[in-house]
Amino acid sequence: MAYSLSYSKSILVLIFISDKTRRGETEYISTKVMSELLNIPKPTLSVILNNLIRAGILQSKEGANGGIRLIKREEDITLLDLLIAIENEKPLFHTNYDLNVEGTRPDNAKRVVNTALRHAEQTMKEELRQVSLRQILDSMPL
Repeated sequence: MAYSLSYSKSILVLIFISDKTRRGETEYISTKVMSELLNIPKPTLSVILNNLIRAGILQSKEGANGGIRLIKREEDITLLDLLIAIENEKPLFHTNYDLNVEGTRPDNAKRVVNTALRHAEQTMKEELRQVSLRQILDSMPL
C-alpha cells in the first residue's frame, strides 16, 4: 500500500476542527493545541494543514486569535477530497514490476493484475466519495 498515515491523520484533524467549531468553543483552532491534543508532531501537522489549505478546505489566520478553520461546508468535504489533498492523486498500488522474465504470459499476468488493482482503487475512491465530513460528525455520539 502506498498511502501515507497523513491521510488518516487529516481526517482526524478535520473532525477535531469541526467538532470544536460545532460546539462553539472557538472559530479558529490553534495549531499548537491541535498538535498537542492529537499527538501529531508540528512538522507533520504543518504539512497536512498546508495541503488542506491548498485544496481550499481550510483557511489560516495569523495573530493572537488566529489558527485554522474550515472554509468549506462539512457536507461538501468528502473522504475522497481529503485523499486527493494529501496524496496528490498518487496511486494506491505500485505496479512497476521489474521482472527478469519476458514474454506473453508474464505480460498478460501484469496486465490482468494491473487491471484488477486499478479497479479496486476506483471502487475504493467511489466509496470515499460517498462519505462526507458531516456524515462522520453526525454519526458520532455526543
